[in-house]
Amino acid sequence: MDIRITLSFLLILNASMAMAEKPVDTNQALIELSQLFYEDQETLGQDTLNQSKLDFSLESLKEVNVYLENVRSDKEIESSWNRVVLRAGAYVGEVIRKNDAKANWQWLDYKSAKALEPEFFESLGMSLSSAAVLYSKEKGFTFPLAKVEKFLINGPEDDVHFFAAVAIREK
Repeated sequence: MDIRITLSFLLILNASMAMAEKPVDTNQALIELSQLFYEDQETLGQDTLNQSKLDFSLESLKEVNVYLENVRSDKEIESSWNRVVLRAGAYVGEVIRKNDAKANWQWLDYKSAKALEPEFFESLGMSLSSAAVLYSKEKGFTFPLAKVEKFLINGPEDDVHFFAAVAIREK
C-alpha cells in the first residue's frame, strides 16, 4: 500500500511538471499519507503512537511531538527519514486543513507552488521539505513537511503543535 501511495504522489508530481501553469490538487495523496502515519506498521516507531489521540485535532499534534522526539534518536531514522517526514508532515498538514475555518488550504506539489511564486520556490529549490506544501489564497504558503524535518534535526524547539496553531490563527 505504501508503494502505491508513494507512486501516486510521484505521478502527481510528474503530471504537474507537464502543466505547471495550473496547480495540481494533491489533497488525496497527502490525505492517504497522513493515514499511513498511524495505520501502517512500516512507519518507524508506529507502535509507540497512541492512536486513540490521533484524531486530526490540534491537540493531537502534542502526540506527534512526542513521537518525533522518540524517533529522532532511533538508530533506524536515517533509513526511514523520507517515510517519517512525508507521513508525519502529511498528518500535520491535514490537521491544519481540517481545523482552519478561515482558510481553504490545498496541498500543492513543488512545481504547482513554483508556478504561483516562481522566484521564492526557485530560491528554495526542490527537496523533500518543499515536495508538498499547503497553500491558501487567504494565508499563502505553509510547509508542514519542512517543519517535521526541522523537528527531527533540531528537536522540540521546532514544535509541530505550535507551528499548526500559528498557521490556523487568524491573520
